[in-house]
Amino acid sequence: MHPPRVYLTGFMGSGKSTSGPLVADRLGYRFLDLDDEVERAAGVSISELFARRGEPVFRALETAVLCEAAEQEHVVVATGGGALATEGNLLTAETSGVIVFLKLSAEALARRLRDAEGKPLLLDEDGQPYSDAALLDRINEILRKRERYYSHADVTVEAEDLTPDQVADAIVQALPVIA
Repeated sequence: MHPPRVYLTGFMGSGKSTSGPLVADRLGYRFLDLDDEVERAAGVSISELFARRGEPVFRALETAVLCEAAEQEHVVVATGGGALATEGNLLTAETSGVIVFLKLSAEALARRLRDAEGKPLLLDEDGQPYSDAALLDRINEILRKRERYYSHADVTVEAEDLTPDQVADAIVQALPVIA
């Protein structure tokens, strides 16, 4: 039997929301995207939430939604890129399920994230997308800050050269079986 909750973590653009439903389907679980749930709870997009109320309000809602997910059974949860980058949220995920880190290089992430629309953490102080070089620097900066949290994952999937189906297969194959 697989763990009751599988948390997908990794930088934005790593494929959590794309491979998550495929993993859920393979396991016969439900799929839950934390960003979608935060938007539903807030009644606005994440970009609007950041602009109107700031990152701390977004993070508080994200924590509340994560805690709700931690009480559900047979669910694959795509966390936001920074959702598990706090001690409390990381502990919630660690104690209630298995954490899977989708790992990609900063360069691959930058290629995927060139259009930063809807990604407030990848906009400059004027609200404009970073240039290619600045985007890579910004991604590296955020990755450095989150590295210690990502290192707590139970499973790491090197997702850079894999299709979403291959990522999903790698995740399912790597999940521990619980007696």
